[in-house]
Amino acid sequence: MEKFRKYFSIKNSVGLWAWLGRVGPLTALMILCITLAFDFNSWVSYLVSAIALLFAITAFTWWWWVIYAVRDIFKLLNSANKRFA
Repeated sequence: MEKFRKYFSIKNSVGLWAWLGRVGPLTALMILCITLAFDFNSWVSYLVSAIALLFAITAFTWWWWVIYAVRDIFKLLNSANKRFA
């Protein structure tokens, strides 16, 4: 049971659900836009839309990751500046 708690903690679960809550709606909107924009009539259309969707999911995830990475770097620099002063 302790192994389960170690790898599946509440903190990790909340982080995962927070990411899904940010990326999921944008992904759903992208799926709707791709579906409305293209007329799917061959396997090539499905392949192109799947590739476009993967790029969109990657872009949405990367965008949120960058925002939080910059925030963490800013906090680190502020704390280092305060300790230096």
